[in-house]
Amino acid sequence: MSVFDEVRVFQCPNCNETIDASAQQCRFCSAPVDARAAQAAADVMVKVNQACSDASYLKTAGGAILVAFVFRFVPIVSGLGSLAFLVLLVAVPAMAIRWWIKFSGIVTDETDFHRARRTVAAIGIPVSLVLVIVLLLFVVGIRSILR
Repeated sequence: MSVFDEVRVFQCPNCNETIDASAQQCRFCSAPVDARAAQAAADVMVKVNQACSDASYLKTAGGAILVAFVFRFVPIVSGLGSLAFLVLLVAVPAMAIRWWIKFSGIVTDETDFHRARRTVAAIGIPVSLVLVIVLLLFVVGIRSILR
């Protein structure tokens, strides 16, 4: 086993402790482990962990939008703040859409996954609405210039 090999784990169906998917029995409750079910559960756990990680990145990017928005009004860094605001205003909805496409089909009772789903909705929807408003204001501004 190399350093780069992934340790695959899942929750024991008997005691809910996290165990290695290659185990033949749970090290906590000694319940037998079905190898196929363990691998399937480990696959789901990998997806859930990635979904939670991606939702955490999205939450950080959502917070960065607020910081960039405030920096738009600071004289020395206003240009950088405006650029960061616009980039994040497009990136966050894109990240939210990608998250929903990639992870919305996961079926699990994992509390962290449901929290991640709420986080993606709570950040992605409002930022998407702000993006639509900014785009509409831009279009209206361009139209008034062209007249």
